[in-house]
Amino acid sequence: MSRQPRLRVEPATLIANDAPEDHAKAIAEIIADADEIMIAVAFLKLGGADFLAPKLSKRLKAGAVVELFIGTDFYLTQPSALERLLELKNQHPACKVSVADKASATFHPKAYLTRRGNSYRTLIGSANLTQGGLKSNDELSMCVTHTKGDDFTRALLDTFNRYRVGKRFQDIDPLVLQQYASRHEINERERKKFEKARDAALPAGFDLRVIEAWYARYLADPQAVSDLAERKQRRSEALKVQRRIAALKDGRLDQASRIAFQDGLRDLMTSKGGRHLWGSGDIHRRGTEALSHPKPMIELFASAQAAAQRPPREGYEMIRKLADPIPGVGLNMATEILCNFAPDRYAIYNGNTVGALGALGIAAPQFANFQAIGPARYEGLCATIKALGARLGGANFSESDAFLNWLYWKTKKAKPHDQRAASSRHGTAGGDLG
Repeated sequence: MSRQPRLRVEPATLIANDAPEDHAKAIAEIIADADEIMIAVAFLKLGGADFLAPKLSKRLKAGAVVELFIGTDFYLTQPSALERLLELKNQHPACKVSVADKASATFHPKAYLTRRGNSYRTLIGSANLTQGGLKSNDELSMCVTHTKGDDFTRALLDTFNRYRVGKRFQDIDPLVLQQYASRHEINERERKKFEKARDAALPAGFDLRVIEAWYARYLADPQAVSDLAERKQRRSEALKVQRRIAALKDGRLDQASRIAFQDGLRDLMTSKGGRHLWGSGDIHRRGTEALSHPKPMIELFASAQAAAQRPPREGYEMIRKLADPIPGVGLNMATEILCNFAPDRYAIYNGNTVGALGALGIAAPQFANFQAIGPARYEGLCATIKALGARLGGANFSESDAFLNWLYWKTKKAKPHDQRAASSRHGTAGGDLG
């Protein structure tokens, strides 16, 4: 297959809308004395058509030839803008306007090519024929002067000729315009319905730059600081308990082992007969069922101790398979176990995690289970919370969980009894995912 020759471009002028020479001025300048004008843009709006039409009309009256190729993908081009150009075409036989049919590839150029004698000037970049593209958007283009016969000129002319002879474009007339206008009207109606439903379904938007402000508020909250210090102490104790439970795998499951297991699990998950060392507050609602299944639970703790040394995707998959069949064990408990064994590698996933991430504009399954949260998705969650921790000064997952829990209660529109329940658990309630 032959390769296209590399095109050498002479020094060019950079055009940006935040500079004195914005795209509107640059386009007006290269059109001003042109004998031939060729334009190809993806999107045309009425503001762009109103800007361009009088300038083209002036050149057409002076004998210039004008040809425009307009994209219609995504129905962003406005029918009223096409109507404005159709009027121009009807007034001047030397003006040709073609619109792109829908195709598998999007028609997406933004090229303005003009000729005066044997000299060409071309603006190529990101600016469509819209008010934003011409003046207010953050656009960037190059304006190049080139000559007849050079490689750059030939390549541009070949490109426009491809548009000209290709089957994708139709010359605009009232029939073409009305067909597009009808499709555009249907699209606008359905788009508004979709946007309304989408906006209702999406989590609230959140400017990630204010995370630091939330974190400053968190650190300035005396109760939160106290809770974090207590959480670190309880996590240290929880790690000892988890290791003791895991060590039971090496011995015989007798009555003493069963009691040791049950006492340890109560210490981890509940204040009813235990020390509630885990941060999640609601594990006991379902987790008490696990007290009656010492053998698989001891196996779970022992396997989690080993799995915690693996990357999150691998370790989580190992534990998910073991934990899912055990009554009372859900995603919350499994990730608590993993996080306590490896707080720098494994994130806790519970109801408050879901709520806090939602407050940050990150959607997560609200009623998550092992089937909904597969290894790849959990790995992504760990990466997301790790990035959050980096914004908090390198916090590990246990510390990030404390902040997310605090944020959850600060942003949740809670009923009074919900607030009382939160405060009664040292601000560390963990949702009801089990």
